[in-house]
Amino acid sequence: MLHDTLMTAKQRRKPQRRRAQCGDLQIEIRSSGATSSMYMFSAKGKTLAQANLQNDSVNKLKRLPAEFSSFLEEDKPTNSNRLGITSEIRTLRYGLRGVSFKARIVQKSSVRAVSSKDGTPLLVCDVTLSDGTGEIPLAVWNNQIGTVAKGDLIQIENARVRSFRGKIQLSLHRKTGVLTVLEHTRLLPS
Repeated sequence: MLHDTLMTAKQRRKPQRRRAQCGDLQIEIRSSGATSSMYMFSAKGKTLAQANLQNDSVNKLKRLPAEFSSFLEEDKPTNSNRLGITSEIRTLRYGLRGVSFKARIVQKSSVRAVSSKDGTPLLVCDVTLSDGTGEIPLAVWNNQIGTVAKGDLIQIENARVRSFRGKIQLSLHRKTGVLTVLEHTRLLPS
């Protein structure tokens, strides 16, 4: 979608229409020259970045090489908003929603206290999930923390793949995401 938005802004001729929207992100061409154009990127009225991009570089996006086409396909709303996707971890891409799969917890961090944006105290711990094809982190919150342990086999339903601190991770919406323990780890007597 971002690719399409950049192309839309570039193709518009009238100065007042040389902008395009991708979700909350707005791209505007501030000035155009023979060899480059100045692009302004903003979200919710706040400027995020301004960049002078070479026209040749932007024009290359019109004919994106085949090896990059899978990145664009993952951003299409038909894939990212579809519900009930049963996936392998290795196939997960940023923006996917409604993801479901079985995985084993291979790592569980210590619990830490954090505050929400409104100041509400919360507990969180990170677990790393593996299904044999790859690994992905998942933040587990409050009451769910005590229900999972390293080695447990779990079912994830209606998850979303998002980015946190530059890395993809799973996110479960508190009302619609489901984490079910299918098999608890057997503790051996010490």
